[in-house]
Amino acid sequence: MRHWKICTDLTRCLLTIAIIQQLLLPSVLASVPQLPPTVVIRNLARGSALKMMADLSGGLPMEIWKSSVVLQHIRTKDGKNRKNDLQVLQTLIEERGFSSLWTGCSARMVEGFFSGAVLLTGKETLRRSLLASPVVRKTVPPAVIGFVAGAGGGAAQALIMAPTSLLVTASTAKGGQSVVAAAKEVWQRDGLAGIYKGSSAVAARQATNWASRQGFTELVRPHINIAGVSGEIIAGCLGGALSSWNTPFEVARIHSQSRLYLPVQKKNDYKTLQSESLITTMRQILEEDGVSGLYVGLTPRIFQACYQTVFLVCIPRLIER
Repeated sequence: MRHWKICTDLTRCLLTIAIIQQLLLPSVLASVPQLPPTVVIRNLARGSALKMMADLSGGLPMEIWKSSVVLQHIRTKDGKNRKNDLQVLQTLIEERGFSSLWTGCSARMVEGFFSGAVLLTGKETLRRSLLASPVVRKTVPPAVIGFVAGAGGGAAQALIMAPTSLLVTASTAKGGQSVVAAAKEVWQRDGLAGIYKGSSAVAARQATNWASRQGFTELVRPHINIAGVSGEIIAGCLGGALSSWNTPFEVARIHSQSRLYLPVQKKNDYKTLQSESLITTMRQILEEDGVSGLYVGLTPRIFQACYQTVFLVCIPRLIER
């Protein structure tokens, strides 16, 4: 049963990628020359370096903050003693120390090394290939190309990010437990299927994340009258902020993963939680908390989206120039 679950989750990720590939008009791209190996290698190296720098310098603390806000919301179902986003951050630092914002840093660096390479190479290869086609370049707006390229890179990245996202969430849910200890617990209890719990939500989040971050940045860039680095960063921040529309996918992912590592009330609760789909989780959140429940942690998510967009959309473009 475990192996069947992991197969279905991975299949969903691969189907997402396949659907995106169908949008790339294979008949048009057949005539597009392949990118030189040096360009691909350069994108792999840049993606790894930029993703690790983004996480180490602020991306991981924002992830911990965002997850803590959602987890606090889950723990306080009755609404009593519920804190706002800034209060959650303050409590987190006071109780666990400032260093707790980098919980799971080693696992995040390993994930960043691979996922950054896959993301940047995937989306830049798709973007360059599309722009190299005269038909696409003349008929398709740059923003649409950005949406398609970002979706392809994000969906591919999800296959690597799903396990690390779960381990960071499990560690946070356990009150700052080490990622190694969390990984052992997940593996002993659920095996490989447990490591990929919530992978469909991660795939949906990453595909829509980078489609929106890349696409919205391309969309707003021509309307910014500031040239150079400042204008590019402003475009990236606006694109990142607009991409936060998909916060419900992230909230559902945290709910889906964290509930397995929070105390359960009944013996059958754990099996029930294991079988929940993304749609089921989102429906439950809507029933319990309304639409606002799907946007818990929006503030840290906007900061995180802006930050990552600058690193992985704007900086590569500035380097190209």
